[in-house]
Amino acid sequence: MALQYQEILSHLAAKKADYQKLFTKLKDTHIPEDAAFAEFFKQYQERIIKGHEYANILKEDPKLESTPIEKLQELNQAYFAKLHPETGYPTSIANPDYATELYGNEMGAMLSALYTNSFGILYRLQTDNYLSAMSLLDIFFQIWEKKDKPDYDEWVKIYRDEIEKDLSIMVRHGIYERFSPQARLYFDIVYNSDLSDNRYLYRYGTYLSEYDLAMADFMREYPQEDIEHLAEFFVQSWIDGFVRAQKDYRKKKYANIMIPVGMEALGRLMIDKLEERGIQALMPMPHANGINRQFGYDHRYDSALTLDRESLENSLKVYGEAYEELQELLALQAGPLYLELFGEQPFSPESKSSTLKLSDEQQGLLRERSAKLGEIINRYYKQDESSFSIISLPSLEIGEKFPEIFADTMKINLLDSNTYARIQQNIIDVLDTADFVHVKGKAGNDTDIMVKMHKLGDPEKETLFENCVADVNIPVGEVFTSPVLKDTNGTLHVEDIYLEGLRYFNLKITFEDGWVKDYSCTNYADMEEGKKYIHENLLLPHETLPIGEFAIGTNTTAYQIAKKHDIMHLLPILIIEKMGPHFAIGDTCYSHEEDAPHPSFYNGKEMIAVDNEKSILRKTDPLNAYCMAHTDITLPYEMLEFISVIKHDGTREDIIRDGRFVVPGTDELNIPLDEMEA
Repeated sequence: MALQYQEILSHLAAKKADYQKLFTKLKDTHIPEDAAFAEFFKQYQERIIKGHEYANILKEDPKLESTPIEKLQELNQAYFAKLHPETGYPTSIANPDYATELYGNEMGAMLSALYTNSFGILYRLQTDNYLSAMSLLDIFFQIWEKKDKPDYDEWVKIYRDEIEKDLSIMVRHGIYERFSPQARLYFDIVYNSDLSDNRYLYRYGTYLSEYDLAMADFMREYPQEDIEHLAEFFVQSWIDGFVRAQKDYRKKKYANIMIPVGMEALGRLMIDKLEERGIQALMPMPHANGINRQFGYDHRYDSALTLDRESLENSLKVYGEAYEELQELLALQAGPLYLELFGEQPFSPESKSSTLKLSDEQQGLLRERSAKLGEIINRYYKQDESSFSIISLPSLEIGEKFPEIFADTMKINLLDSNTYARIQQNIIDVLDTADFVHVKGKAGNDTDIMVKMHKLGDPEKETLFENCVADVNIPVGEVFTSPVLKDTNGTLHVEDIYLEGLRYFNLKITFEDGWVKDYSCTNYADMEEGKKYIHENLLLPHETLPIGEFAIGTNTTAYQIAKKHDIMHLLPILIIEKMGPHFAIGDTCYSHEEDAPHPSFYNGKEMIAVDNEKSILRKTDPLNAYCMAHTDITLPYEMLEFISVIKHDGTREDIIRDGRFVVPGTDELNIPLDEMEA
């Protein structure tokens, strides 16, 4: 029988007395300046103490109604001080460069990872997870006792044993925290706080920047009717995603609402809108940028410390058992509504030789873990029965024109789906005649790629492209397909683009039979560093990836607004992908849903281009059918010379030529482009 949520919470909280005793011992531990690894132990000790102080305030004043905001600001800044890019991180053990300078490459990288793990203390104490909090203190004391006889392998084993010893209960706790309506910490903050007082934001325990606080101020003054309109539109778009895919959301019970810190006023209305439709909202931790993106980049492969065959098999066993036990809860999940922010200052990470790296063997294990864990999750959280919706709005970090950009982005997001569906069908009718689609960049842009299409069996009843409007991916404006890999060849070149929060200059990817063959960028003077940057952030743990999607964006209004404000380089892929042809490396858009029906909501034709030579392996070799990755890369209109259909008889018909849509019935798409020139 599965452990119930309250049983798990009781088990975690039962260690409170043991934790308190060990914390007192830690606080009273004197660390001499000349002690071995003194700086590591001092910073680790300080991290635990500051987390404990912050958590005590949250326990004593749960709604932060009596604690002065100045005190909260002080606590928040102090807890994250060692991550501040300028004043803290250069001499923080969290910085692998500093740690390895003190303790050498091997010990330094390992201790940096252990110290980074200690940043989880605040959340553990917030949620009465004293069992997990104890493990952080145990790591400290076990290593402290052995400080004069350092042994890398032994210290790694201490760390590994501590994070794995309670893995079974922690995995189950994590599933409940994400998918159970009984997990109400963040729901209560969003839904029941006094939003007129910014003190509520400090209840999250996350780093609060000036932009997070300013967003709460902005939303407080924003017209209530406009916020309500956005909430209604967003939730209805989520519903439309089910309806257009012929799925019944009423079979489900729960949906996650994921919002940025500061947008609680919108989140609260979304909760109500879902409730009106019979869906109970779940609220995970609202997301924020944090204090230092380089910190996260430096520690992205900390799993290299513990990843081996034994740990892989153990974790898969635990996850398999947990998902099996909680399958009834998982079967009721309808899928998330995700609101992201864009406009943050550009981030091009520093590549450091001091960080932990995955060995070739570990990269293989990570691929295996991703595939097998994905299979476990999809067995119970069925994608062919669920949906999602995602939308983007600007952050105040975008600059002084934020209010105007916010208003224009609202305009983009609220464009009429029916109008675009009608126009896009004209494009699809031409694309359905294609043997290849040829995409070529303008002079100075090296894009030149031939994309192989599937062959229609019955053109009267079948189609190659999805008519995509504003439901799962907002804003409206693209048509997409899963191309055939064989005979898809050529080069994609984008001068400046953000992918997964990282910036790429002159990104070039060469494809051979649909797979990434070569790649480069100019982020670094050393081209090999650029290749390494792409490999680690776009491909790893894979050596190569297939083209999973080819699409044509049609949202010229978004393009017009991006050029008007000169924010093209700051836009998220969610909006950028609607501004020209784009290619996704990784899985198709139909991952784990290939065998479900995919009729066009516009004309009823069945979408048949749902597979490629990689995903079809699900029928014979399911663990090698999916990459568990999907990264969209867009070539904006301004870099494009043409998109042409090459028909089976060799004749051509243009979709776009010289920056304008030329298919009959698409003239409306050119109006924003003409207005830009005028």
